[in-house]
Amino acid sequence: MHELRIEVERVDGTCTGPVPMTLGRGFSVRNGCLVFRGGGPICLFALQSILPMIPAKERLADGDPAADWIGRVQHVQCPDPDGGVVWRIEQDSAIEEPGSYDPPAPEPGDLLIEVERIDGRCVEGTQVGDRVLVRESSIYLAQPFCLYALAAVLPILPAKERARDGGDWMFGTNHVACPDPLGKVILRIETVT
Repeated sequence: MHELRIEVERVDGTCTGPVPMTLGRGFSVRNGCLVFRGGGPICLFALQSILPMIPAKERLADGDPAADWIGRVQHVQCPDPDGGVVWRIEQDSAIEEPGSYDPPAPEPGDLLIEVERIDGRCVEGTQVGDRVLVRESSIYLAQPFCLYALAAVLPILPAKERARDGGDWMFGTNHVACPDPLGKVILRIETVT
């Protein structure tokens, strides 16, 4: 598998996120784990647009004219049409090791996603206690984090950040399973109070 470097190459509009994405902000992918330089933040909406391409980009040769379209595409745009944030995805064998990083202290209203238990064998190196902090639409990682587990949680986060009716099924649901049935990684989502 190829290691990937994904970073903001240009901003054609105005990123209105709480922490605007700027030139050079980005992350790396190594063996299915996301590694955020400096722990983040990365916009969760941009990340949702990028994630579907990562598994294929890890496996295809960039620029191969015989490959399908994913092998020839090196850019992904943020879904905000006014933001115009364009991310470049490139294969890179010289990805730096992540340094130590302390994410910001959780504040009321933030979401904490934590690996609560592993009932199988996670091949991505996920550990009980690995955490993700979500503040508004920004994600912070203190350690490499499995992209597949994060992809399972991302669609739920915007709803978890908003007030919900007591009858809403999501009101009492705080756990999400990683899609790998052999890993059986269970993530807990909590709102900081």
